[in-house]
Amino acid sequence: MIDFSVSRRTAFLLAAMLVPATLQVPQANAAAPAEKYVEQVGNGVLAAARAGSVSKFRTLMQRNAAISTIAIYSLGPYRKKLPAGRKKEYYALVAKHISKVFANHSKKLAGRSITAISSRTKGRSVIVKSKLKYPSGKTSNVTWRLIKRGSNFKIFDINVQGIWLASTQKTDFISVLRRNNGDINALFSYLKK
Repeated sequence: MIDFSVSRRTAFLLAAMLVPATLQVPQANAAAPAEKYVEQVGNGVLAAARAGSVSKFRTLMQRNAAISTIAIYSLGPYRKKLPAGRKKEYYALVAKHISKVFANHSKKLAGRSITAISSRTKGRSVIVKSKLKYPSGKTSNVTWRLIKRGSNFKIFDINVQGIWLASTQKTDFISVLRRNNGDINALFSYLKK
């Protein structure tokens, strides 16, 4: 079994591709497209991991993750402290941070394939269950929380071995903010490292 407990950042990475959702579509209409989407994006992420390519991952993330939603969610109760004029900078820093995390953990993420098993509508999200298969033949369950953006899906969160990645990222960001009395500049400094 792959050890995902090595770092919350590994969880965060996959989470960088995810966040709470606003999808209200009948399950019959959402299931097949959501499952195909997860397989397409998931297998793209695995290919980028096998290649160790931060740029490929960044491209996939920018195209498929709800970055602004993930970034705001990750601030928790501190979201009101983010100045409107710095949101764009913050979103870019979050995307860059996730890309670095990916680069540091790409070897651990380099599975063989992702196969969607099932999907269901939950509130305003579509939850897709999938299997990650490693070259060794071992598998791991991965659950995706998708949101609808226009006619497309965006990834809000991923659950790997019971850990929701967006929640892990939120815990990390809030911890930085608490240690620094809610100073948003401290979080910006953390993300620039």
